[in-house]
Amino acid sequence: MIRKIIKIDENKCDGCGLCVSACHEGAIGLIDGKAKLLRDDYCDGLGDCLPACPAEAISFERREAAKYDEAAVKANTENIQPETLACGCPGTHSKDGEILED
Repeated sequence: MIRKIIKIDENKCDGCGLCVSACHEGAIGLIDGKAKLLRDDYCDGLGDCLPACPAEAISFERREAAKYDEAAVKANTENIQPETLACGCPGTHSKDGEILED
């Protein structure tokens, strides 16, 4: 089916990963330091990733692509584990939901 879907220009992509975080469907990942559309059927075509990209490497195109599969996206996003922050932010220093004082 022909539909609107994102296109990532690898030459412009700096690998910052902001689009990965902005994509609530899990359609984008970083491979070899560049953002990639991992699965056409995960991309809903709404473009939450576009404004997140500081390099303006993401745009829309109309092309042959698998139909958006909401059930597959839901199953995939339920399996994604929250990322552990290595920054040492106060919210990461907690025990049973209580913030510990340093």
